[in-house]
Amino acid sequence: MNDYYRNLVRVLAEGNLERRTNIKNGHEAIYRDGKLLFGDSDDPVAEPDLVESIVAEPHLVFFGCGHVGKALYDLAVLQDMKVTVFDSRKELLTQERFPKATRICGDYSDILSKEYENFFAPYYCIFTHGHLHDEACLLYALRHPHSYIGMIGSKAKIAHCMDIVHENGITDDMMKKLCTPIGLKINAVTPQEIAVAVMAQIISVFRADKNAITIDAALADKASKERGVMARIIRKEGSSPRSVGSMMFVTNNGISGTIGGGAVERAAIDKAREMLRKNERLLVEDYSLTPMEPLGMTCGGQNTVMFKSVN
Repeated sequence: MNDYYRNLVRVLAEGNLERRTNIKNGHEAIYRDGKLLFGDSDDPVAEPDLVESIVAEPHLVFFGCGHVGKALYDLAVLQDMKVTVFDSRKELLTQERFPKATRICGDYSDILSKEYENFFAPYYCIFTHGHLHDEACLLYALRHPHSYIGMIGSKAKIAHCMDIVHENGITDDMMKKLCTPIGLKINAVTPQEIAVAVMAQIISVFRADKNAITIDAALADKASKERGVMARIIRKEGSSPRSVGSMMFVTNNGISGTIGGGAVERAAIDKAREMLRKNERLLVEDYSLTPMEPLGMTCGGQNTVMFKSVN
């Protein structure tokens, strides 16, 4: 197991991270509030070539798949967000309504009795079809790592839920990421309008640091368990499809993540597999996206990609 990526998965759930990189030797170190947490070597990267704020890509988890859940799912799909939907109503939680979501159908007592290893500080949205379900789902969310919790409901229902969670040992400090009533105040009425308000609130939390680099926690988890090559954009100039920090993990068995698709990604995959064959540790490559260069691209930008072996 690769300890660097295992630790990265662990701390992504806690947020407020800084990644420092020495491009010359490829060393990386993760800091929080100026304090070194860990790195991929003994080098603390005190004088980095690249400093980035990093956060986990959003993973939306819905308790409930009614009208608001469906409308919010549609907005999440437009933004290519990962979505998991829980509900006990199999007639609503269908492939037709939620084709790109992970769907988990069952009694809430069964759903909430389990742990879900692929949840990395998700954005919990609670809109079930019963008050008792809401209370149980809220307790579950508050007791697990999360980036956001939103719960729909009237003032009376919310007050009752607050009493229940306090009676179950939840403190005010534990509820600091709870937003209820859910969504920004835009006088929303219809399910579609409520979904817009909720998505706007989620985006405001996710983009609190507008310069932060997003990392797919599932990709980091995969890199913690398998041998491969991590390709990462460390510089970008002009027009190119993906931003600095975008990562792709290449193994002998497959590819996870993306650095933009097209000719650059194809060339990067070939380079990563060549490194695997030759057992090379580090490489930095420039890719020019102009018609006169070997890739034959016309968008006019340039990407610099760092390739690092992950063992």
